[in-house]
Amino acid sequence: MRRWIALLLALTCLCPAAALAEAPAETDPSGEAQQAEALDPATLAPGYVFVSAATVQGWLPLPTEGEVSFPLAQTLPDGTEALNVIHLTPHGVWMEDSTCEGHDCVEQGEVTFDNIGTRILGRYILCLPNQVSLELYSTEELLALMGAQTETAGGDETP
Repeated sequence: MRRWIALLLALTCLCPAAALAEAPAETDPSGEAQQAEALDPATLAPGYVFVSAATVQGWLPLPTEGEVSFPLAQTLPDGTEALNVIHLTPHGVWMEDSTCEGHDCVEQGEVTFDNIGTRILGRYILCLPNQVSLELYSTEELLALMGAQTETAGGDETP
C-alpha cells in the first residue's frame, strides 16, 4: 500500500500541470485566463508518459533537462512482487529494468518523439508479465486529447 501512495504522490508532485491548475485565480473571477495560462505548452513538460500498471494509472512528466529513473514496484493480483524501472529523458522513455522473465520490455528500446512513427509498437512499451504499459505523448498531443474530451463532455446532448 505504501508503494502505491508513494507512486501517486510522485505523480502528483512531478506534474507541473497539476501544480499550475491548483493556483487560485487572483484577477479573473472565472479563472479562464489562469486556465489558459496553465495549459500553455511552454509552461508544461516537453511530454508525458501515461503509465498503466496492474492496479494504478497515472501520468509522468518528462524532465525538461537531464534524465530520471522511476521505480514502479507493485504487487500483482496473483501476489507476485514486480518491479519495473522507467527511464525518462526530455525526448522519450524506455524500460531500464524489469523483474519479468525475458526482459522483452527492456529490449523494446526507447520511444522518442522522433521514432514513434517507425517503431512496431509506436508510442507504447509493454511489459505483459508485470502488467505495465507506457505511452509517450507530446504536450501538444495531450492538450489536443484533453480538448477533444472536453468537447465531448460539453457537447450537445440529444435525447
